[in-house]
Amino acid sequence: MTKIEDAKLEFPREWEFRVIIAEAARPLAEEGIAKLLSGRAVSVSPGESSRKGTYGTIVIHMEVRSHEDLNTLSLELQKVPGVKFLL
Repeated sequence: MTKIEDAKLEFPREWEFRVIIAEAARPLAEEGIAKLLSGRAVSVSPGESSRKGTYGTIVIHMEVRSHEDLNTLSLELQKVPGVKFLL
């Protein structure tokens, strides 16, 4: 069985981030994400919300240039105010 860390990803490649946010902080999260991804070709769309409307999803489709680029983006997205979880 191949371990995830042993998997070979080829770059550049298309990637999808699913960003789970607190709905109450959606404007702040959207602003932070837009600022972070400024200058990059991305497609951003709203995703589903939780049953009670407490949490929502922002779906980001983009090209990542390298494994380092992917890791850096993941870390920076997690730091955006209002972001609760990243898939």
